[in-house]
Amino acid sequence: MIILDTNACIDYLNGISEVRNRISDQEDLVHITSITVYEVNIGLERTKRKISEKRYNELYKIWVEFISSMEIFPFGYKEAERAAEIYDKLESKGNMIDDNDILIAGTMLSNGIIKIITRNTKHFDKIEGLEIIPY
Repeated sequence: MIILDTNACIDYLNGISEVRNRISDQEDLVHITSITVYEVNIGLERTKRKISEKRYNELYKIWVEFISSMEIFPFGYKEAERAAEIYDKLESKGNMIDDNDILIAGTMLSNGIIKIITRNTKHFDKIEGLEIIPY
């Protein structure tokens, strides 16, 4: 199983061929976390407010179709515990990254998922136990 990072989802919505190719190259199932749903929906709402409702509707339709066959891993108690452990390790080494990336990694690792498709390798490289699939 593989998780898509938020930037991979955004790049997919924007038609970036590198991420689309990387996703289609995978033999494992590709899924997302509830954190990514949150982050992408922030961008969609911002699009509606700053660009246009028409563009929002176009992107929203693509987004819903894209994730319709994916499992969305929730952020619950065990995910929060694992994320807190990751946070503490990173902080103790002076290697802090964005909180949302820590929450995604906590969700992944607490559910036994180690692979992530991302272009944000500098953040996820700092988390032990992850296998990064860059594009």
